[in-house]
Amino acid sequence: MKYQIKVKSLNKQSALLYQNFLKSILEKRNIKFSVFNLPLKRKRITLLKSPHVNKSSREQFEIKFYSYILQTDKKLNSYVFKLLFLNKPKSVSLFLKN
Repeated sequence: MKYQIKVKSLNKQSALLYQNFLKSILEKRNIKFSVFNLPLKRKRITLLKSPHVNKSSREQFEIKFYSYILQTDKKLNSYVFKLLFLNKPKSVSLFLKN
């Protein structure tokens, strides 16, 4: 049975820092793992500057989501879970899957 930790962030730098942190924890515990980078997801939003007259006058915004999956074969104990969640930055979200 494989266990997956999916990490998702809006900030690339915080995602990479947290990925390095996870790798160091798992290496210290001698847990074999593999990392899969997921494709960059973009959400684009277009707003009209003036709602009444100029439709050609628009602003465009983009939100980028950086994510990756860390997969292990061993079951993680409660101490490792505490380390994962206590040291997590606010800009990073975690999803656990069995």
